[in-house]
Amino acid sequence: MSSYAVILKDPAAPLAAAVPFLAGLKGQGRDPAAAFARANPGFLGRSLPLEAARALASGAAAAGFKTIIAAETDLPAPPPELAAVKIEPGDGGFHARTPGALTFIPYETVTIFSAAAWDAAYIPDTLQALKPGLFARIAALAGAGLPPPAAPVRETCFRADIIGGEVPLRVVLRPEALDFSPLGPARGPSSLENFRALLELLAAPCFQAVKNDFLPAFLAGRQLAGLKVASEEAAGLELSRLLLAPRGGAFPAP
Repeated sequence: MSSYAVILKDPAAPLAAAVPFLAGLKGQGRDPAAAFARANPGFLGRSLPLEAARALASGAAAAGFKTIIAAETDLPAPPPELAAVKIEPGDGGFHARTPGALTFIPYETVTIFSAAAWDAAYIPDTLQALKPGLFARIAALAGAGLPPPAAPVRETCFRADIIGGEVPLRVVLRPEALDFSPLGPARGPSSLENFRALLELLAAPCFQAVKNDFLPAFLAGRQLAGLKVASEEAAGLELSRLLLAPRGGAFPAP
């Protein structure tokens, strides 16, 4: 039996827009609703029977949210990732250098431009991280116990996805992997600020692209705590949602 998703019709809907509505469903509360929104950005429901999806969409409409219903199997998969190591903006488009290739993408062909951030555990490249059982064996031989492990350090990860080209390609930008030398004198010591400057250069001429809500917030330097998704997988799910929207930024009618 097919299962269905209920999706906010506005591709640039804020991540927390529907949290109060979701919190009221079956009295689940704000924290579970916010967790669902971060893990499923832009979705009101997932893997539902058709009648349940229709009921949810009807309730959302009564609350002022326009939605579409899509079969889970119809959620489009993004094109394969091309991890960029250097982006060179130019007149009419940009060159994306990826390992082993240099590709030119005209701005007018860009259909999706999204960005996302999430928190993830940072695992340092140390002997303890590489050989987690070594110290336990040493302690056992010495007859000593190990102190409790320290809580993992978490860091914020950033990513931008640009889909464009005559044959659609997905160029993925991560600040830690990029050479920012094309920024010239505007390049600074902060990779995050350089990332912001680069995305600003690229986003302005891609005026026909569908953009998510995180991108303008990031470019404007707004607080991002409430805009982070749950994981990189959630960022990929949001990209699938955006791919449902044709050029012009509106989802097709349900």
